Amino acid sequence: MVDPLPHPRYYNLDIYHRNKMEKEMKKGFKKVVQTERTVFNDEEQRRHEMMQVREKQKEQEVEALKDAMKSGMAQAMIEQARLKEEMAYLFKIGNIEAATAIQKKLDPDVPM
Repeated sequence: MVDPLPHPRYYNLDIYHRNKMEKEMKKGFKKVVQTERTVFNDEEQRRHEMMQVREKQKEQEVEALKDAMKSGMAQAMIEQARLKEEMAYLFKIGNIEAATAIQKKLDPDVPM
């Protein structure tokens, strides 16, 4: 005798799908829900995508500017420390004119 339905899932679809879902849950599968588009506003969607791209570019530019400022400030601080050491050395050896010139360069607002 030939079975009229080739697979047990055809006997009761509800039970088959319930069992299949339980197996997937035990395995840890996440069910991906496909949503069907009901609104077809391509211009608005494209405008939104372009706005997100612009925002991402702005964020990247700001980060690049911050990095550049940090490296520039670090170089300026290193140069300033070097000039202070040179100024202290010049004062110690008695070359006051060169030391005051460096001091004016470091802080031009201080009266001599």
